[in-house]
Amino acid sequence: MDVFHIYSLASAGYLAIQAVPLLFVPKIIVSILTSEPRRITGAETYLARSHALLLLAFAILNLLLSGIIPLANSWDDSAGDGLAKNPYSFPTLVVTTTYHALTAFYIYTQLTPGWSFALGAGLMFSSLLFCVGMWVIVFGSEKGRLSKTTGADKRTAGFPFANSESAKEIKKELKEKEKEREKSARESSKSSSSDKEKDKDKDRSKRRSVARALSSRA
Repeated sequence: MDVFHIYSLASAGYLAIQAVPLLFVPKIIVSILTSEPRRITGAETYLARSHALLLLAFAILNLLLSGIIPLANSWDDSAGDGLAKNPYSFPTLVVTTTYHALTAFYIYTQLTPGWSFALGAGLMFSSLLFCVGMWVIVFGSEKGRLSKTTGADKRTAGFPFANSESAKEIKKELKEKEKEREKSARESSKSSSSDKEKDKDKDRSKRRSVARALSSRA
């Protein structure tokens, strides 16, 4: 199970946790949220339960469109895993991440009068799910662009911190290694050529000495 599926399950679970009390005990939830004790109207109960059903439907759609609950003959099993397998996964990811971002922002605006456990927990979970969703959008929505020559991900970089695994650093290392190989090859070729010249000089000196010996005998 990859990060995208974990994020989808966490989002669906968070929505279901919000929906259950609104669906079964809406009067208690509304009475907790009111500042003064009063009688809960039928419209408030209806809106609370409607909101709960909407959250449950949103959670189920998230599970269906993200591919966690497999649908028969909906897509090819050989297409891949995660976001590459289901064409509806990425739009679902964007929608749920936007929902968590808006929810976290709205809860943050409601914290100005005072802090409460319910609003604080909602802000924390919504912000956490938003961060995970953004991470999946940025890093998990496509495969890394691997270089054919170096094998490194082209999206990595060494700025602002040094990164020895970045594509540029690996290219520099490969270039330096190639330069060292060329230098060693040149040095070896020079040494071999110098050895050949020395051998030629030795042969010439031998021939000269032989010629001198023959001339002296004659």
